[in-house]
Amino acid sequence: MTGSEMDEVTAGSAVGASDAAAQALGSNARTDVLGDASAYSGVGPIAGAPFLNYASSRANASASGDELAETGLSSQALVDGANGGASIRATAAGVGTSRAQVTAQLYGMSTNRADIVFGSVAAVACCGSGAGAEVKVDSSTGGPFSRELRAAPMSDAPGQVQNRVDISVISSTLPILDPAQVSVAGAPTRASPKY
Repeated sequence: MTGSEMDEVTAGSAVGASDAAAQALGSNARTDVLGDASAYSGVGPIAGAPFLNYASSRANASASGDELAETGLSSQALVDGANGGASIRATAAGVGTSRAQVTAQLYGMSTNRADIVFGSVAAVACCGSGAGAEVKVDSSTGGPFSRELRAAPMSDAPGQVQNRVDISVISSTLPILDPAQVSVAGAPTRASPKY
């Protein structure tokens, strides 16, 4: 495959795509970039697992230098089984005077009952007043019942800027229960000794 063909892998109704870049300036400049994407349709990567479709996208870029460190990435995972489909598209960028890093890990799978995509995207940069870290995550679903859960953990590291999003989306043709409803419905019934 050529480099442009490896940026996006599609198999049936599964897509995994990643792209990352890093730039550093200074006397001791260093960059590292790593990315991979995979997609399976009809047969999952794990023998015997009930996946109809599977996609993954992972990317990491880091830069360090004593003048400028800049990183960026884009990543996507999409699965579309018989449940309407689910996808996450993410971009991240970091810029700092000494170091910057961006990472993304997205996974998707289709089962007989749901299309699920989940993952984490982060950007971190250091140091100085011009340091910045940005993460943008968009999701979509197509089934009649869907849910998104998203968290943005805070960073408390002094001198650095960090932005992170953890996300999961699910699409289904069947109703999706709230986790509290599931725990109540699954709890054993307790009868009072009075009755």
